[in-house]
Amino acid sequence: MGIVGGLTYLERAEALRIVPNFWLTQEYLSIQDTTIKSNGKVIWIQEDDWAIFPPLPISSDVIHPGDCPPLRIWSDFENFTLGEKTEFLDWEYTYDSNNFFDMEGGKWKTFRKNVRKWPQRNKEWKYVRTPPPLPEIEGLLIKWLECRGGEIHDDESLLWFVCSGRNRSFIFKKDKLVGINVWDANGDYLMYRYCIVDPEEPFLDEFCRWLFYQTMPNRLVIDGGCLGNPGLERFKDRLNPVKKRAIYSRVIGKEVI
Repeated sequence: MGIVGGLTYLERAEALRIVPNFWLTQEYLSIQDTTIKSNGKVIWIQEDDWAIFPPLPISSDVIHPGDCPPLRIWSDFENFTLGEKTEFLDWEYTYDSNNFFDMEGGKWKTFRKNVRKWPQRNKEWKYVRTPPPLPEIEGLLIKWLECRGGEIHDDESLLWFVCSGRNRSFIFKKDKLVGINVWDANGDYLMYRYCIVDPEEPFLDEFCRWLFYQTMPNRLVIDGGCLGNPGLERFKDRLNPVKKRAIYSRVIGKEVI
């Protein structure tokens, strides 16, 4: 991703206490085709015609008028942003992992019931960090993709994280790989990237997600968005997020529209 004057964007974001979004992690940015840029006053990450995130001030806590060049900003932050909104990008869900331990009350009824179904029907299973051979991972991923159909968002990142990611756990039904949880982190936040499950295993998706949260106590987890899928939005709403934030693309300088 690059360094300007010994400074990385992630280091500056940490110093400014930026609340990260789903894409602000070292592992995610390390596999993107991006360039770090600066005009001496602000620093930003460029990909094609976009600044992926808002530019950050280099030597102060604020950005003054005239410090920024005209930029199109792909995704804003919760507690730091610049420019005018141009387009709704997606929802961003944040969950408290501790809420998945008790799951009491009516608001958890559907998820609580569904989580129990797969292990009740499949007694011989295990959940481990040690990855199986790569062909088994690729086979499950292909099966999952074929079932979904349509366009796959950010397919290169998907392939990297599922096949090579630093933080993965695997669920087996007897000796057969049936599910993969993938995540990474930024400071106090975990980013739950992918839940890959065998589409022939009903209610395994719910159980895999629950397993992830069970092994991550006392953490805030950002679980991406909905990608315009109303069904996925309803599902994530039922998991009782502590925060559901609208993410916007923005623009600094009218001439870049």
